[in-house]
Amino acid sequence: MKSQSAKQKGKRLENFVCDRIEAMGLGKVLRTPGSGSGKIKGDVFAHIDFTIECKNEKQWHWQNVDQAKREAETGNYYKDKWALVVRDPREPEFNEVYAVIGLDQFLELLKRSREPIIKEPDREAAWHIKNLIQSAKAVLKDFNQQ
Repeated sequence: MKSQSAKQKGKRLENFVCDRIEAMGLGKVLRTPGSGSGKIKGDVFAHIDFTIECKNEKQWHWQNVDQAKREAETGNYYKDKWALVVRDPREPEFNEVYAVIGLDQFLELLKRSREPIIKEPDREAAWHIKNLIQSAKAVLKDFNQQ
């Protein structure tokens, strides 16, 4: 069983993560009641695709990655979108905080950040744009004749 100070240390990281997510404009975020032991999995509840598990420990444990994956599998619509948030214990608290995700998820994020917002307009959008241009030209023509 965790000591009170260990629980408090974990809660501090969870609160820090909540504050950072909100500061980035990703919506309202809450610590999960019971740290994921209930219906809502993960340590942080946010309206994002990832289940977030936070660990504020002195040593790295691969079991934490396994736990983050399990939490996503049992409590997230996106079963493969998990994140393990850890802080570097060698630094002052919260100076260095990292998110560990699977390689495929990382590559997907990179790919998404490089994609243009609009790839190609569909036929209907192209038709509306063409009509808009023609209408604008007609207005300019009328304006120049006056």
